[in-house]
Amino acid sequence: MSKVNGKDACTMTWVPTIKEAKEANKDKQNVIIDKLEEGIEKLYWMYYIHLPYYLMTSFDSFCLHVFFLTIFCLSIFGVIKYCFL
Repeated sequence: MSKVNGKDACTMTWVPTIKEAKEANKDKQNVIIDKLEEGIEKLYWMYYIHLPYYLMTSFDSFCLHVFFLTIFCLSIFGVIKYCFL
């Protein structure tokens, strides 16, 4: 590495990933929130990665996409309504 004014010229800094930060603070977080975050991450990967949209016609994939988004939005609305009313 080259030196500039007595300091290393490298400007890159190490930042822990979200997963590493969560593991470091595992004692401090709520277990329910961790499980909810893991469930949302699994849902994301199942929905956007593993469903074979490339095998479907564009109308079929559109209908399936709208169906899942509708179910998801209604469930979020139901949870919010249940909590606040």
